[in-house]
Amino acid sequence: MKHNTDTLYSSIVGGGTVVTSYLLGGFDQLILAYFVLMASDYLTGILSGFYTKSISSKTAAKGLLKKGAMIVLVIVANQLDIVTGSGDVARNGMIMFLIGLEGISIFENLGKMGVKVPTFLSQAFSQLKDKGDGK
Repeated sequence: MKHNTDTLYSSIVGGGTVVTSYLLGGFDQLILAYFVLMASDYLTGILSGFYTKSISSKTAAKGLLKKGAMIVLVIVANQLDIVTGSGDVARNGMIMFLIGLEGISIFENLGKMGVKVPTFLSQAFSQLKDKGDGK
């Protein structure tokens, strides 16, 4: 008798998506922007490593661990919002802070490759970082 694994696969993917969505406070434009910037930072880091001939799997793995830790910060901030009943204040502040960090890191990676970056973009990411920093 042939078993259909589509139901199991759908259950695992669907359940994982629901749990992730709950932990992160939902999938809105802010979290989507953060994930895009996070992926862009990782990609530019790899490209920068190739460009400077300093790429290593150990450094790439550390980068992924760092990204995972940053996602944990968003989860903690979201849970803090749930416990305090303050809406999305801590979550959104944390995500904006992390977006600022990712943007700055992207520009640093591009700078290592000799790519010029407009000043207004650097300033915008610095302001986001500062807003999430509580300044």
